[in-house]
Amino acid sequence: MLHQLKFKDIQVPVIFEENHDLPIFVLRLVFKNAGKAYEGDIDGLASMFARLLNEGSDESFFKELELRAIDFSANSGFESLEINISCLKEHAHFAIEKLSLLFEKVNFDENLLARLKKITLGELASKESDFDFLAKKLLNQSVFEAKEFRTSKYGDKQSLAKMSLKDLQDFYAKHLNLNELIVCGGGDFDFAEFKALITPCLSKLKIGKLEKTKTFKLSKNLKDKLLLKSESQQAYIYFASPIDFKFNDKDTHLAKLALFILGAGGFGSRLMEEVRVKRGLAYSAYAMLEANLSYQRVFGYLQTKNENAKDAKALVCELFTEFVKNGVSEDELTQARNFLLGSTPLRYESLEKRLDMALGEFYKGLELGHSLKELERIKKTSLSELNAYIKKHTELSQISFASVQNK
Repeated sequence: MLHQLKFKDIQVPVIFEENHDLPIFVLRLVFKNAGKAYEGDIDGLASMFARLLNEGSDESFFKELELRAIDFSANSGFESLEINISCLKEHAHFAIEKLSLLFEKVNFDENLLARLKKITLGELASKESDFDFLAKKLLNQSVFEAKEFRTSKYGDKQSLAKMSLKDLQDFYAKHLNLNELIVCGGGDFDFAEFKALITPCLSKLKIGKLEKTKTFKLSKNLKDKLLLKSESQQAYIYFASPIDFKFNDKDTHLAKLALFILGAGGFGSRLMEEVRVKRGLAYSAYAMLEANLSYQRVFGYLQTKNENAKDAKALVCELFTEFVKNGVSEDELTQARNFLLGSTPLRYESLEKRLDMALGEFYKGLELGHSLKELERIKKTSLSELNAYIKKHTELSQISFASVQNK
């Protein structure tokens, strides 16, 4: 259920589920417009601030949490920053007290920052041999021309070198505020208990300023970028194409069906069957709908032998073109529908999964329960309706590639 918490003139949305199956407490705080896309000129700032939160307020912070089996984590993404807590109900008050202390006393310490920078630099160095990481980064740099995609979320040596405690303090003051907050949680509480528990903690946050949500479009120029790595034993190929997709459209279920059949369904999907099973041109091949508030695209990848890379990319283009031109078969629609409908209980089997589903709906501006209504539309989808949708989206065949391989 959707509730509101009022702080002065600010209404903070709260997605809450009361559930007495287990004596647990779950809390997820999502700060919108606080991820990598909102770092300004210092790449890696959001990720570093999340690292700082994961160090706690002092050395005893996590020792005390671990004694009570309280899970705490902070994570930054491209759009948002999240704080997650889960524990037994009996330790909920202690967990909230520690979170309140953290909000008041983030450990802005020079020695700690120096250590975290060193750790991050080590991770970046190790990722130079992570060819999936490099290929995906190359793809993002290629298909998006915006500066927000010039590095991974960790930043790079240059941005880490100039990052200061003042930058992190400013990021905290600007982005972790009540205006940008969505609260999601529940457990063995009624809403009055839950509200009384979390309100004192959230009151430590300031009223801030709403950021304008950024949006990004894929480049209209098709790219085929190549990064040569002599030590690569195979080709790591990532690709993307645009898709005209809006969350509140009535035909979003058709996009999900189409992409499931094309490449998101694993074995049995068009890509896997044609690229791997029939042609033996890849060890794996996927393509899926990647729909965020800030950008939407079809995102795919495959791995193959270095000598097969050119043929594999050509086949992907051929399959996408044929897909748009001729659509899908009745059998493909039936199999996709059966899987999506049949797997529904798994997506709602736990409190955390149900809250995650509801949070995703609210975050995208949809009503709670939208996903279940979408499944009803999937159940009624006809072959002619789906193929008409696919043939309308000719932009799907505008594919850009980025590859890491041995020449």
